[in-house]
Amino acid sequence: MVREQWALATIVVVVFASLATAFFVAPLPGGSTTTSTTSTTTTTTTSSTASTTISTTTASSFSFSPPEPLQVISVGAQTLRDSTSGKGYLTLSVLFKNVGTSAVYVTKGCGSSLSANVTSTSVISEISGPRCLCAEYISPLNPGDSLSALTPGCWSGVTYEVVHPGTIFVEMTLTYYGGQNFQNQGVTTIQASFTLE
Repeated sequence: MVREQWALATIVVVVFASLATAFFVAPLPGGSTTTSTTSTTTTTTTSSTASTTISTTTASSFSFSPPEPLQVISVGAQTLRDSTSGKGYLTLSVLFKNVGTSAVYVTKGCGSSLSANVTSTSVISEISGPRCLCAEYISPLNPGDSLSALTPGCWSGVTYEVVHPGTIFVEMTLTYYGGQNFQNQGVTTIQASFTLE
């Protein structure tokens, strides 16, 4: 089981990294940036008892504001579908870069700087999920460094279940701090849409 999870994690990282290199983000007047693209990758893993399909979809369009200190490079949605139950679960991810002149501090470990509000409740249902006990910490993101964040995770206590195929609209928030003791909080707001199969 651990070997299968490691293989899935490796595939997800490779796919996400490949998708992230395909984006170009250009500044717009008014202090926000936007991009539009669509790409889908599907991977199926089969064990002796069940198979799991992972579909990774990049945002059909997204925008973020303000344009610094965090620049959003790509926004993705990953659907994990279990062939036994037929249920699909959604995870949202963002790849971002510190384009400012000083370090900012972001949540790492068992936690995330990313939170989301999904408004398309006919496509996605937010349900309670098991909450894990693990360490969360805050870490510097230096100028020029990139990082990815995802939501929801086991630390959030919620899960996004894919109820029907369709388009979803999501407002995400990347939270960061100007100091290592959670002082000078800043927020980057991301608007994105995805078409889920």
